[in-house]
Amino acid sequence: MRSRTRSAFTLIELLVVIAIIAILIGLLLPAVQKVREAAARMKCQNNLKQLVLACHSYESANNALPPAGKGYGWCNANATFTGDSQVYNLNGLVLLLPYIEQGNIESRVDKTSASQSLKTGCCCGLVGNTSGTLQGNPSNNAAIALLKISTFVCPSDSGIPTLDSGSSCYSVSSGAAYKTNYDFSTSTGDFSCNYWRASGADKRMFGENSTTKFTDISDGSSNTIAMAETTYDVHNGRTAAWAFRGWVMTGADPAAGINNWTLTGITPKPGRLGSWGRIGSMHTGGCNVAMGDGSVRFMNETTSTILLTQLARIADGVVTNLP
Repeated sequence: MRSRTRSAFTLIELLVVIAIIAILIGLLLPAVQKVREAAARMKCQNNLKQLVLACHSYESANNALPPAGKGYGWCNANATFTGDSQVYNLNGLVLLLPYIEQGNIESRVDKTSASQSLKTGCCCGLVGNTSGTLQGNPSNNAAIALLKISTFVCPSDSGIPTLDSGSSCYSVSSGAAYKTNYDFSTSTGDFSCNYWRASGADKRMFGENSTTKFTDISDGSSNTIAMAETTYDVHNGRTAAWAFRGWVMTGADPAAGINNWTLTGITPKPGRLGSWGRIGSMHTGGCNVAMGDGSVRFMNETTSTILLTQLARIADGVVTNLP
């Protein structure tokens, strides 16, 4: 008797195999995504830690922490908070470059020139710091803003990483300036020129022209927020570039809450902060914040704004237990 052999799968058998493979992929995909997100969150925590440790190194070398920014030209000048006579529009992150192994980029910065040329308010009839003089030639620093620095980037953020190069409120460059996912803990009060100098009990670790020393943080550096995450996407584009301060790029203010996507009159969109100066991330349920001692914590988005405000202030006399 001759034996009979099969040369191939039947159609039904092939479909069963494909179905089994599809089911296995469906089961594995969420696990892979969780692993990738865990790795991204860890990368963010490491970036924040590096930046706060860089602040420590800067303070040791300069006897004060870096300012969140220097010489804003777009800020709201009034009788109480006068603007600087010299306009630089500098983001303090630039000052940290030598301490995060980016000295080659820092050496290209023209420190005698402004980081960008904005000297006016970009809405609402606000004229900005008209008495200040724009320093040097801002175009000398335009190319720096086009560089992407990995330490300022959170891999979880899938938003648009660059600013609109056509906006007069942001960049003098011929291209799109890169944003940052991390910023100094400041107050949105920095919208008014030199608010930090007169902020009293609301004083934060950083602000425009701030000169904080660790000895000034009487609430304790381990109980005070130094830096926090922010998203690329913010309603109306009011977000921050790493190389300069433009319209309402005041920094990251914890007082507005974490992952606050809301703003009156707009439809909330998770991943897009509702307004400028807020903190948040694309991580599920909260964002990373770095304390003044260099420790990094993931804080839940349900954390109360009262607690966050207390943690942001450096010397209000309220020592808060961390959640």
